[in-house]
Amino acid sequence: MRKPIVIKAGSESPDETNGTSFAIPRCLATLRTRCEVVVTEDEAQQTLIDAVAGASILMYTYGNITREVLEAGQPNLKTVIKMGTGIDSVDFTAAKALGVRVVNCPDYARFAVAETAFLLLINCFKKFIPMHRAMCEAGWAAPGKANQGFELRGKTVGLVGVGHINAELAQMCSGFGMQVQGYSPRMDRARMQDHGVEKVDSLPELAAQADALCICVPLTAETTGLISREVLEAMKPSAFLINVGRGATVDEEALVECVEQGVIAGCGLDVYSQEPLNKDDHPMAKLLNSDNAVLTPHLAAWTKDTWQRLEQDIVTHVFNVLDNQPLVINSTDRRLAGQPDCVYPHSKAN
Repeated sequence: MRKPIVIKAGSESPDETNGTSFAIPRCLATLRTRCEVVVTEDEAQQTLIDAVAGASILMYTYGNITREVLEAGQPNLKTVIKMGTGIDSVDFTAAKALGVRVVNCPDYARFAVAETAFLLLINCFKKFIPMHRAMCEAGWAAPGKANQGFELRGKTVGLVGVGHINAELAQMCSGFGMQVQGYSPRMDRARMQDHGVEKVDSLPELAAQADALCICVPLTAETTGLISREVLEAMKPSAFLINVGRGATVDEEALVECVEQGVIAGCGLDVYSQEPLNKDDHPMAKLLNSDNAVLTPHLAAWTKDTWQRLEQDIVTHVFNVLDNQPLVINSTDRRLAGQPDCVYPHSKAN
């Protein structure tokens, strides 16, 4: 009997400079004991359409899981596994109509991403970029306005979204003597207080009070452009914006202008609506040379610890499918709710 076919979208040998796929060799070695694993060179839509015919499971990272892709996989394709957290590129209407379940891996990187958010925050406050540039270029730097930073103690952090990542960030900030406030329409005051976060009822109010506004929400129709020009202009001129969620939750054109014009003090970013970022013609390229921007290449989750967890999570999902066991949906994202043959250990939305 032929083994079930599993598609792993994205090369196992990504370009080291511009690659956006991730290798999962231990996971694939384990899966190959029970499956025929096909690895694609990229995650372009036509690549997925060509590869998915006859497959039972499609695993992806950044590809667009469109109706065309899902239809190309019929009648065998029954499960799509996001090798990560964000599921904004899935056509859920088509998936439900075609009976294709979708599951993600939301917990593997909660600590690593929160740590990166704190890394960006502390680098912004401590003016690391101008001091580092000066040391690399001249070997020293005199005290000046451009490299005079701030203490963290006593400052206010505003969390946009208080899910599992920002809840971890709240603990880190509290440990440094910072005041932590949060905005999340779906979380009540008591539950937010359990995370050590003071609930603020409106986003503009949170923005106006925060010394650092930290965004970590999924990308949905509701959150696209959530951090608008108006929100940015409500922030203090001494405040920083931190984003480790999804780039498109921020009006990036407005952000670049606000940083350049001193409307806000700067930003720390790990995510961008258009990835990868480049020096030539990217809308965010101006920030690459800014002393007021700390930028990382969407690698907040890229640690040895997280990858061990992610690879095991993927294996668990695949084997549950093969063994006709219910899929465990650990995410609270409402787009994943109500799927057949799934269990939901955490049913309350964050």
